[in-house]
Amino acid sequence: MEFEDVTQDLKSDLARVEEAISQNYKSDVPLIPGISSYLMSCGGKRIRPMLVLLAAKLCGRETDDTVVKHGCAIEYLHAATLLHDDVVDETTVRRGKETVNAKWGSDASILVGDFLISRAILILAKDCERKIIQAVTEATKVLVEGGIFEYTEARNIEVGERHILNVIYRKTSSMISVSARLGCLLANATEQQETAIISFGDDFGMAFQLMDDALDYDADEALLGKPPGTDFKEGHVTLPLHHLYNNADRPLKKEIEAFIKNENITEKDLRYIVGQMHQHKSIDYTLNLACFYSDRAKSHLKKADFPAPQYLEHLTAVADYICSRHAGSSTAALSPK
Repeated sequence: MEFEDVTQDLKSDLARVEEAISQNYKSDVPLIPGISSYLMSCGGKRIRPMLVLLAAKLCGRETDDTVVKHGCAIEYLHAATLLHDDVVDETTVRRGKETVNAKWGSDASILVGDFLISRAILILAKDCERKIIQAVTEATKVLVEGGIFEYTEARNIEVGERHILNVIYRKTSSMISVSARLGCLLANATEQQETAIISFGDDFGMAFQLMDDALDYDADEALLGKPPGTDFKEGHVTLPLHHLYNNADRPLKKEIEAFIKNENITEKDLRYIVGQMHQHKSIDYTLNLACFYSDRAKSHLKKADFPAPQYLEHLTAVADYICSRHAGSSTAALSPK
């Protein structure tokens, strides 16, 4: 099964999620639906709602209005983090379009992000399942801590790999994992099933972000939906740059140290660094680790019996899709010249 088969099987369910997304950001404050509509129409695979749907199905609950609403809530929380992150990072392009902060300004971006968080809370509170509220709020706390953790070490090239993976777990895995967990909680899954689903989500989230970090250096703008090298230009020390630095000789280390402090990185600088990453196999290292996490994510699903095991194939296909994304990348625009 391919990822496209999964989206096709879930087509009607995902359409219901899209409808819920568009209905629940309505407000009598005109700026809110205007920005929300713009943001939600910018694309995205809806991976998090998809995990809510698939985990619920796997554990025996078909997609009903409650499952749809929870998929909507988790997408709102994700969208809010994008709005806030783009302000912090001063990002101007995402998914091939201007970011909200570039188009409307940072204040609007932050405030609409706050609105989406409040809507997500209201959606979750309507059913008021204690376990669900607790799971989402804990994951959100971990996510925010991850952002602060990353901020405290901004432009620090000497951070360790453990720090980088910790930030990935907090900022990405936490919300991806709780998305899958919501599905099994809605289906009243057993403890063994819930543990397997959470573990799948944790490792899937790690693979997802590591692949993004590799693609940021090793893909063209059409695939990324933003200019390549964004992390490098914003001074983020992700795993490819960390690996390069720790395997570089002293002259290259000095160059990297200067680059990470420079807020005006050129395309020539970026091409040079990407060339060094290929030479030192830093991107390969990151890709291999992403695929390790993806494989481990799939292995967790074998640790429990599920009421609807046919959906294991769907989750496996979603995990495989993460690693297959690199096959479509192109380094032509960044190759040394």
